[in-house]
Amino acid sequence: MGTACQVFCLRTVSLAFALLLPACVDAPITQAHLAPDGQLRASLEQFSARPQASARQAVQVAAVLAEQATGALEDAAEFSASAGAVHLHLRADSLMEPRPVTFVWTHAEAREVVQGVLAPTTTLTLAASHPISPESTGKWEVEVYAMDAAGAAGELLFRREFLVL
Repeated sequence: MGTACQVFCLRTVSLAFALLLPACVDAPITQAHLAPDGQLRASLEQFSARPQASARQAVQVAAVLAEQATGALEDAAEFSASAGAVHLHLRADSLMEPRPVTFVWTHAEAREVVQGVLAPTTTLTLAASHPISPESTGKWEVEVYAMDAAGAAGELLFRREFLVL
């Protein structure tokens, strides 16, 4: 084998080896890299060439709105103001670990936001309650949102309307 052939083989092997090595690229700057004032954070510990997995599993939510906080539940779309509270019972299918959520209770122009947790369970579990009174009659809505990475309300998981009579 001649010298030119040896150089060609060496270059070919080196090129093939280089292509098999994982490439190192700069990771994009994300919201997590920015301080509240919009400047890059000073700590380099927060920077990584490998993107963090941010995908979450899909969750299927089953729910019951009931006057009962415990025991046998009766799903309802209308509640007497004298009941004192409406209780939201949830079951999250396919959930592997607890997930922070936001419960949003809306009546007329009033909107109350309550932080909570959606836990993995195979049965309906009391997730949130909201007091009702004779002054709170009318159309209501309850929504459950998954929290995004920044801690704000993200994907809508559940929405339901009900009446207080």
